[in-house]
Amino acid sequence: MKKTIVTTLLFFILVGGLLVILKLNGEQSYEKQKSFDGQQIQILEIDNESWNIVLENTASEELKINIKGNKQKKQSDPVEIKEDGQKISVFQRDTEVGILKNISMGEKGTIHIAIPKNSVKLIAIRNSYGDLRINHLATEVMTISSESGSTMVKGLAANKGELISKDGEIKISDSSLEELLISATNGDSYITNVSSTKTKITSSSGEVVLKEIDEEKSLLIETGSGDITISYKNNPQSLELSASSDSADITVDLKGLNKKDVSGNSMSGTIGESSNKLELISKAGIINVK
Repeated sequence: MKKTIVTTLLFFILVGGLLVILKLNGEQSYEKQKSFDGQQIQILEIDNESWNIVLENTASEELKINIKGNKQKKQSDPVEIKEDGQKISVFQRDTEVGILKNISMGEKGTIHIAIPKNSVKLIAIRNSYGDLRINHLATEVMTISSESGSTMVKGLAANKGELISKDGEIKISDSSLEELLISATNGDSYITNVSSTKTKITSSSGEVVLKEIDEEKSLLIETGSGDITISYKNNPQSLELSASSDSADITVDLKGLNKKDVSGNSMSGTIGESSNKLELISKAGIINVK
């Protein structure tokens, strides 16, 4: 029996080593740079399969795209950039084929885009497996749809932000939006020091945590099995609160809360004139507000 196990392990080690050699021998470094007049670009569209994406602001008046990574020697260009009037489109497709397609030796590549202030009005990202980083951008609308891979947003100013993720973690911090919509399937959502007049977050099984938030007009969070944690910067002064969870585990620690309905798995109450609304719904998770 031991001999069979050792033989099997050696087989997988040899096969793995062979595949690594084939992959390394078939790859070559890849770089591309392109610049555009930032004030002429209104829409940035990114369709990405597996590379990492970094978007950040720049003091330059040019929108600059810098791409570095690897590609298969016999395959086509992995990243295509198109300009159509006021729209820039970036398409990334993996160049591996067959058995090599799902083998990755480190990061495949990074698409880095520097965006001038007060330029692009709409940023739309469709991402399959790469990680996404957004640093200190101002735009009117940002939409992100991701299969997996983490999404980290810091310093975003926008009228509307919409993030959809199936498996990746979402982190948003130090940002200001008029409307924020988040829809997650399995990944956790962490929101820190984010101001938004209207926020709606739905999650099937991921945890939802909001820290250092201000009292806003409308905040709705609904989860399946995930926990919900809310932490205000300052105690709310005018709030209507409702919370329900089938787990019957709800904790609310807010000064001045006039509780109206408290049962085994629900709680509601008001503070002041209750002009702002907080609604929390979880089927099986724990709810904690403070």
